[in-house]
Amino acid sequence: MTVDPGREHLCRSRDGTVLRGRLWECPNPEGIVVIRTPYDAGRHVSTALSWNARGYHCLVQDVRGRYGSAGVWSPYAHEEDDGGDTLAHLLGEYEGLPLVLFGASYAAHTALEAARAATRDGARPVAAIITLVPALGLAETAWDPGGSPQILHRIGWWHEHGRHRRSRPPLSPAELDRRVARARSRGVVEAAGNWGWSPSALTGWRRLWSADRVDTAARYGGIDVPLLVVSGDDDFFHEDARRLARGWSAPSHFASGPWGHRLAGGVTDRALRARISAAGGLSHVIDPWLAAQGLPGSPAEWTGILTSAPRTRSTLDSASETWRHERTSP
Repeated sequence: MTVDPGREHLCRSRDGTVLRGRLWECPNPEGIVVIRTPYDAGRHVSTALSWNARGYHCLVQDVRGRYGSAGVWSPYAHEEDDGGDTLAHLLGEYEGLPLVLFGASYAAHTALEAARAATRDGARPVAAIITLVPALGLAETAWDPGGSPQILHRIGWWHEHGRHRRSRPPLSPAELDRRVARARSRGVVEAAGNWGWSPSALTGWRRLWSADRVDTAARYGGIDVPLLVVSGDDDFFHEDARRLARGWSAPSHFASGPWGHRLAGGVTDRALRARISAAGGLSHVIDPWLAAQGLPGSPAEWTGILTSAPRTRSTLDSASETWRHERTSP
């Protein structure tokens, strides 16, 4: 079976940096979905094709300094301007098509930052934003809600994804354990000096541990766009996702279920995966929510609650294989 690789898409940012991605187009589009990712645009074929099947063009773009895009990779440093430049570029290509910003984890951050830039610049109206298991900022990835450092996760992520244009193989469990132990005994910044990282990587590592948490109301308070936040009961960003949905200035809907950061795809219990699938998975929420915003999707009876309260919630009860929809804050 031949896999559709999409076509190459180029966007030049305001400082001249060329941002590259892959664009999957569909016949008679009714919208366009934008995903900006540090995890290789070419690996998002199935996601893009699922959006094509819903009636959307889908652009998946490598963020600055990663894979096909030029520039220097610095996590959480350039996504507002680069996202805004990408949306302005799309305005000239697809004028009149409603635009949906979509992303999981780091890509949820890029979606929010692009929406912030669009609000600031007035260059491209955004119709809707969907964020899955959002990693809101540097500090949110470094510290858990109780203030404890996420040392193991951060060492692993920065070794694999935080230092180079392309992701590197993960550390062996034994080496990761050694580095975690060294970081606990010497300090997370001091320990990294013996890991063979470049000066720029060490600078980014220091920036990570000194960053402030995102004030979501202050940073995103001007965005008047409906927001869908999908979290996981076992995700380490669960409380940050709730905070984002609660503080959103426009209507927000919060959905969660019995999974972690990899969503249903990360559930290893076969019986639980079967119950999630029987309940309709995330499509049970995403497609009706889109339709309720006047976008291509699948209308459902339950979405009437979205117009009756500014904060609404959907929770998957895997035991009964049903979703519960409520007029309440996350």
